[in-house]
Amino acid sequence: MPRNLDTRVELVAPVLDEALRADVLDTLERCSPDAVNAWEPGEDGTGTRRKPTGPEPRSVQRELMTGHAARAAEAAAGS
Repeated sequence: MPRNLDTRVELVAPVLDEALRADVLDTLERCSPDAVNAWEPGEDGTGTRRKPTGPEPRSVQRELMTGHAARAAEAAAGS
């Protein structure tokens, strides 16, 4: 997927709500061992795509989608 790095805007903001902060930190921690959509940065500025291992490689995107779907179902059931 091509990236437009020339017109991209990055933003940093504090996350003051403890529940939201915990959710953000959980997401970041999940990203570290992702073997499906991750790249290892090289010292020369290049990157090497991680190779999936095991019978079912870990995908953070799949984990997050499953978790959010479960929370949405719980919220709908509680309404």
